[in-house]
Amino acid sequence: MAATIDGFVRDSVSTDPLPFANVVLRGTDYGTATDKNGYYVIQHIPAGRYRIAVSYIGYAPADTLIGVAAAENRRVDLYLRPRSLQGEEVVVTANRQRFEEMVETSRINLTPRELEVVPAFVEADIFRSVQMLPGVVAQNDFSAALVVRGGSPDENLILLDGVEVYNPYHFGGIFSAFNTDAIRDAEFQSGGFPVRYGGRLSSVLEISTKEGNPSGGFLGKKWPLTKYWDISGINLDLSLLSSKALIQGPFYKGSYIFSGRRTYFDQLSRLAHAANDRIPELPYYFYDLQWKVHSQVTPVHRLDVQGYTGADDLTLHIGDLGDQSQTADLNWVWGNTTSGAVLKSILRPGLILTSMVSGSRYDFDVDFARTVTDSLGNEVTDRFVIRNLLHDLTLAEKADWKASPAHRVQLGAEYKRFRFRFALDNNDSRILDETEQPVLASGYAQDTWRLSPVFNVQMGVRGSYYSLSDRPWFDLRGGIKYRPYVNTALKLSAGSYTQFLFTSNQDDAVLRVVDFWNAVPSYLDPERAMQYIAGIEQWIGEGYHLSLEGYYKPYLNIIDMNPLQKVYDQEDDFIQGTGVAWGLEALFKKSVGNLTGWISYSYARVRKRIDLDGDGVIEPDRGEVYPPKYDKRHNLNLVLSYRINDTHSVGFSWNWSSGEPYTPVIGKQYGGSGTSGWFQPYQYQTNIEGDRNSAYFPAYLRGDLSYTRKIRWFHREGEFKFQLINFTNHFNVLLYQWDHSKSPSSVTATSMFPIIPTVGISLKL
Repeated sequence: MAATIDGFVRDSVSTDPLPFANVVLRGTDYGTATDKNGYYVIQHIPAGRYRIAVSYIGYAPADTLIGVAAAENRRVDLYLRPRSLQGEEVVVTANRQRFEEMVETSRINLTPRELEVVPAFVEADIFRSVQMLPGVVAQNDFSAALVVRGGSPDENLILLDGVEVYNPYHFGGIFSAFNTDAIRDAEFQSGGFPVRYGGRLSSVLEISTKEGNPSGGFLGKKWPLTKYWDISGINLDLSLLSSKALIQGPFYKGSYIFSGRRTYFDQLSRLAHAANDRIPELPYYFYDLQWKVHSQVTPVHRLDVQGYTGADDLTLHIGDLGDQSQTADLNWVWGNTTSGAVLKSILRPGLILTSMVSGSRYDFDVDFARTVTDSLGNEVTDRFVIRNLLHDLTLAEKADWKASPAHRVQLGAEYKRFRFRFALDNNDSRILDETEQPVLASGYAQDTWRLSPVFNVQMGVRGSYYSLSDRPWFDLRGGIKYRPYVNTALKLSAGSYTQFLFTSNQDDAVLRVVDFWNAVPSYLDPERAMQYIAGIEQWIGEGYHLSLEGYYKPYLNIIDMNPLQKVYDQEDDFIQGTGVAWGLEALFKKSVGNLTGWISYSYARVRKRIDLDGDGVIEPDRGEVYPPKYDKRHNLNLVLSYRINDTHSVGFSWNWSSGEPYTPVIGKQYGGSGTSGWFQPYQYQTNIEGDRNSAYFPAYLRGDLSYTRKIRWFHREGEFKFQLINFTNHFNVLLYQWDHSKSPSSVTATSMFPIIPTVGISLKL
């Protein structure tokens, strides 16, 4: 009987898994590639002695001599030693294996190095890097939210080590919630994602945290707990506005990593205000903590425990407002907390069972108080407290089975219990307290069939039960990948997608500080969309990659705010509509040599069709067919990183895009009411608006530069970083403001980021 060999391929220093590494038995036709978790399995091997070899760009090749008996299942874990290649730190082998093996369309993987080379405000940011990829646009400089192929930001599934994160942004979206130093890999799929991902219409961003370096030794040989816990190293990163630290080391039968960050806007503004009281004080800061611990409990059982917590805190005090002496105090706190435990078990070679329990919590609290003091010194305080909460408890079971060399079967089941709460207090009275606890249960099955070395087919089905709906929902998805030539691949995919949660944020809002998440109510169907994607990939030598894709995405059902909602009707807050998005995308990527980076271009169109006046007829001439605010027809991105030598490197990013649409002001009219309650029709003049989003801002242009120099400070290795945001100081319009007090009326444009320099240093202790 035939034997089987399986195991993991890992970095010998960090123990991070090496995805898509080549594993072969020398002198035979037997071989395979590791999966995204570094796991491989070679099946149906005759008994005998073999030399098993593994190779991966950026690592020294390794091999070992093994013997297998008939019907034996042999476990062989392999560790590769990193080595320096001239200008090479990007994993080319993995990219090539993905090109040959993966069926899914619209998939791009970003390594930590690629995340760090994109210049960003203050520090490297994963969401800003993703915004430079084809099919993705940014709403403005103040938003890191992803707009993917015409979909709103709530249509993106954001996963941190498999746990869903609902509002992964800080400071109105300028910063993302994750520390790039702690990220091992980021896998982004802008469409055509398989059935193991559910609940979103547009894209998936799956972020994996590093394993942690298990070498230890930082605390010295006399440290009594060396066997159970030690420190391998500490990284510090300081900039003008924030500081972060990363600690990693060995843990019992495994390792850990811990990362923390805090900004000090509040401290800097306090010092500036103390020096000059005309400079306003901005008591705002945010922090985040990200950690992961893993232990190889037994040779076939591994336990991962991970978590994240982050919060923004904004406190404002405003005085002397209005006709009387008034003060206003605002305290606004919002943030995310996630936790998860994952048990991975190798039940048999080629069959991995993953069991997960996780929790994700997103909430914000707004405490607003206004105090009025009359002429006699009497004070009256009016206080409002608003709280919005989303809690997600998830249980999931997944099986990944390499049934044969030609079939990979993936099965899964997931149970989610949500808790939504919205509460409003006025002084000591509870005005509103709404709580909803829907349940979402899903299951999926998928088979990836390798019909031949050049032809792969993937088919899957996902079924969902949503407790606020009166019927089950099913999604069918499939894809084909055919390689007519060794370096050319043709791709097709099609499928349906269903979403049961949505945000009630206005699409036309200039700034999106927080997300207001809602469960799809019982009187509406969930949001639905189809995706049809066709593309071609070309591998141009080692490390050069070109892809072209076209997509058509009809929205069968979308949910929007009802402009005619009535206070007394609990079932008219939202209305349904349809839409369509389509476009073409091109990407050329170079991932080897001293000069690396990519250039991408996207042509995209998106239209919504919503019966805003409720008359049952969609009327384009009344603004019921319109582009959303994030409709940008052309989008061109260039990202380059050049390694000058072992000490110096520079980075460059360039983005040009069509201006986003806005609703124009076409006239003015009188309106107003008196302060004593009397209606005064000529008190002031207001806007008369044209059709919704029928005008466009000027084109957007922004170029950023970065410079990095390796340093030694206090006998420690580190880096000095300098970044220049919008180095051309281009005026990018954020909004127009109309002043009707003048005749004729005047309009003023407000800009996004001007030219902004930032500096920082990082040290390895």
